[in-house]
Amino acid sequence: MTRLMKLRPTSKSHTAIKAVVFDMDGTLSIPQPWMFGAMRKAIGLTDPKTDILTYVDQLPSRELQAEANEQLKAVEARAMAEMRPQPGLLPLLEYLTAHEVSTSICTRNLIAPVRHLIASFVPDEHQRFAHIVTREFRPTKPDPAPLLHISEQLGIAPENMVMVGDSHDDVECGAAAGAATILVRSATNGHLLESRADLIDASVEDLSEIIELLEAGFEKKR
Repeated sequence: MTRLMKLRPTSKSHTAIKAVVFDMDGTLSIPQPWMFGAMRKAIGLTDPKTDILTYVDQLPSRELQAEANEQLKAVEARAMAEMRPQPGLLPLLEYLTAHEVSTSICTRNLIAPVRHLIASFVPDEHQRFAHIVTREFRPTKPDPAPLLHISEQLGIAPENMVMVGDSHDDVECGAAAGAATILVRSATNGHLLESRADLIDASVEDLSEIIELLEAGFEKKR
């Protein structure tokens, strides 16, 4: 049965939105499609179906894992230098701050790029992310564990949370945790609206469009 998600419920049948959790790359920042290909090349991963972090974790020695992680960090450092904010980021953060909606970040990146994004593009008054979960937390997305961890730390049920992201990992994580999901559309992820429509409750091109979704409400499919 679908349920209407709203920031301010007007009916007992509505589910209140109390927290928004953001992915970082391609969500809070503009997508950098080259990055993941560069990561795979840097660590010698040729199978496009194999997850990058899973591949590194399964390398046969700690030395090889450490070397691969350093290669990933080098690619991420380049991406960090080229990082730009996603359109609509500031209006959305202003809205969430004004309405005292909890915000957190759940990313498969490292903490340094997250700190760079916040310091560079988020005004001090909106630097209120309650929890920042990076790939140091295992298992990573698409497993629901990171989002469930944030839910537990906040004391907010997953059904009252929204996961905002741009990838299959994000929407699968959110759906598996029991949260609503919003896909940030880009030139490279439109196929998810068809192939994983069951995991996506709403989609936007500009982050400021989320304001209207929170105000008017949107249906949670699960």
